[in-house]
Amino acid sequence: CAKWSIDPIECLEQQTSSSSSNDNNKNNKDSIVKQVLSKEMQTLPLHITFRSKTLGANGKRPNWMRASATLGDPSLQKSKLLPYPPATTPVRAVWTCSNADADSSMTYDEVNDKSNRSIKREIGTNVLEDGYEDCLKRLYGKYVELEVLLPRTKSLSKFMGSRGGGPPPSVVYRVPIQGGHVNPFGMVSKSRATVTLYPEGRTLAAANASGLGASGVKRDVMIPLGMTNVHLPLGP
Repeated sequence: CAKWSIDPIECLEQQTSSSSSNDNNKNNKDSIVKQVLSKEMQTLPLHITFRSKTLGANGKRPNWMRASATLGDPSLQKSKLLPYPPATTPVRAVWTCSNADADSSMTYDEVNDKSNRSIKREIGTNVLEDGYEDCLKRLYGKYVELEVLLPRTKSLSKFMGSRGGGPPPSVVYRVPIQGGHVNPFGMVSKSRATVTLYPEGRTLAAANASGLGASGVKRDVMIPLGMTNVHLPLGP
């Protein structure tokens, strides 16, 4: 389906309120989340219309396409039943179809205590230890990766100024998908979306990493925000 709506992030409140005073690293992450995520990102549903138009002709992000995205329901703006329709906020978004083997965030290096050698581990292959949604990514073999650039706020502008520029912060939603029964070319979500904050933005090298060389690419700074639900429209 070309249109999805995504709920606000479910675990955000828990992530930012359960800090321990002895965990400086977690406190720092919680502080970053509060600075860069606007109130609209935390409270309004995200409405997405997927487009097939690719990103420019420079080839910097191959296979990535544009999407129209709005925080809040844009259809309510035309409703005659509401004298004062709720405000909506347009945001910039891009998307692609990815798979677990091409996603550098689905692998990590682990050092063996006995041999002291680095071993490549794949997330989603162990159903007893890995998360349900990560296992579904491996099971269905394909998922939508939707990147949304965060709307500008005073707090976000101050944060970006403190790190001296660079790519803008973004939130990435990853949703396992399967082809539709009526329309085989459609995209039907098969589970909730995993939500990840990139406070320092995503570099082209990390976003385009794929195949056997993906694990060797330097990782962008990531903060997991939890899970959220994805909805398909009921009618045409």
